[in-house]
Amino acid sequence: MRRICMVLLCLPLLLTGCGRARRSEALQQRYAALVSAELTAEVTCHLPGEVRPFTLSCDWTPAEAEITVTAPAELAGLSAAVSGEDLALRYEDLVLPAGTLTAVTAANCLPWLLRSAASGYVLEEGEEKLGDTSCLRVAFDTTAPDGEKVLCTVWFDGAEQTPLYAEFTADGQLTLSAVIRSFSGQWAGE
Repeated sequence: MRRICMVLLCLPLLLTGCGRARRSEALQQRYAALVSAELTAEVTCHLPGEVRPFTLSCDWTPAEAEITVTAPAELAGLSAAVSGEDLALRYEDLVLPAGTLTAVTAANCLPWLLRSAASGYVLEEGEEKLGDTSCLRVAFDTTAPDGEKVLCTVWFDGAEQTPLYAEFTADGQLTLSAVIRSFSGQWAGE
C-alpha cells in the first residue's frame, strides 16, 4: 500500500514533465511549417574586449535569407544574402560572393534562430519572464558547419510563440544576442 501511495504522489511530477516536452515539440512542429518570415532585431556581437551593436532586418524563406543593416548609419544599406552556408554581400547593385559561413555571425544569426526553432535539439525548456512577458525559454543544441557546437537559447512569447530574444553561445562564451523588435511569419496551411 505504501508503494502505491508513493507512485501516486510522484505521478503529478512525471505528468508535469511530459507536458513541458509536448510544448517544445509543438513549437518545433510550428516552426518546421514556417514558409516565410520577416524580422527586425537589435543584434549585439560580444567580442573579446568590445561589443558591437547592429540593427538588422531579415526576410527569410527556408531556401534563402536576406539580412539588411539599418544601423549603425555607416553600414546602413549593406545586405547579406544567406543561402544554406553560402554568403554574398550586397550594396546597391553590387554583389560580392563572400564564401561559406562556418560559424554563427551577425549575418546569419536570425536565420540560425529560425532553423534552430524548427530542428535544433532541445536541451532544456522552461517558463521564464522577460520583462513583463511570460515566455517559453528553449535552449537548442546546434552545430555550425565547422563542427563547433552552438547553443541557441530563445525566449518565445508564451501566447503567440514568436521569438522575443535570443542568445548564441559557443565554448561557454556568449557570442551574439538578439532582441527581436518585430516578427511576422507565414506558416504552411494558414
